[in-house]
Amino acid sequence: MAELEAKLQSGGPGKDTVARVAEEFRTFRELMFEMLRLLRQQITECSHMIDGIEARHRRKALLFLGVPESGGENCNSIIIEKVNNTLGLKDISSAHVSSCHRIGTSSTGHHRPILVWFSHVDHRSAVWKAKSKFKGSSFSVREFLTKPRQAVFSKARQHFGMRAVWTQDGLVVLKTPDGTRVKITSSEELRPYTSKYPKSASSTVAIDGGGGRGGSAAISSNKSRKN
Repeated sequence: MAELEAKLQSGGPGKDTVARVAEEFRTFRELMFEMLRLLRQQITECSHMIDGIEARHRRKALLFLGVPESGGENCNSIIIEKVNNTLGLKDISSAHVSSCHRIGTSSTGHHRPILVWFSHVDHRSAVWKAKSKFKGSSFSVREFLTKPRQAVFSKARQHFGMRAVWTQDGLVVLKTPDGTRVKITSSEELRPYTSKYPKSASSTVAIDGGGGRGGSAAISSNKSRKN
């Protein structure tokens, strides 16, 4: 700020009053543009920092989709039954779940997802690794992404295709057409790859299947519990 202010005051006396005013205006305009650039940079950095904090907070959470909803249900018991019997994780019990509840707006013909907060990240990881056993059923497991990362995930999938983009530990993983795997968290990080690989070209590349892939969802709710 001191450097920019000194620049504004460094015009010195001028013979032509109109010319001097014009020079001062030019200097003032440059000062304002520089201040706006710095403000945008700081806002972006703060937003990324907040997003990172929120992502770490969600590292113990998973979303279960496709679970039928009924009045008076016990979400905890429903999830533990699926984890024990379908995923085969007999060691996980209700004691390993900190919070479990539906989120989103209830509507006819739509089952709201169940947000599960595990007491330890290891329990969450075990469920995430076994999620492929839900394949072929109406159930699925998604990571509880932050809103910015969910937007990046959706945009990347629209550009590169579903098989080339997945999530892992709150990060968006992209497999580019040349086989390189990159991890991204923001639109700024995604932009160079969408520019380098136009949609028409990237959509024709077949991406092989693999473990550790999954979708994601980011659903805002005041019921989200911090751990």
